[in-house]
Amino acid sequence: MIEMGLIVGLGLLVTLCKMNWSWRMRVLSRPLLMDAIIFAFLIAIHWGTFSGVMVATIGAFVCSLVLSLGRKLFGYVERGEYVVGKFNVAHKLGGIKTRTV
Repeated sequence: MIEMGLIVGLGLLVTLCKMNWSWRMRVLSRPLLMDAIIFAFLIAIHWGTFSGVMVATIGAFVCSLVLSLGRKLFGYVERGEYVVGKFNVAHKLGGIKTRTV
């Protein structure tokens, strides 16, 4: 179960890598909404057995960790301003205001 949950989280990581920077910032800027959507989707597709629900729960947890790590590394957009993470990617986002925390 834990391995399958990790694979689900790895799937989100691969999906984030395929997105362009504006979509990555949209995903990273709304962590609660993304957590809820991911959990609801995973529960819906794995519903029916205890092990399926556990895989969905662990997968949603790993996805939440991936999103948190992405916010810390690359930053996020809050109220129209880019909040810088460990790596500053403002040059890839276009003319958006930058704020450091």
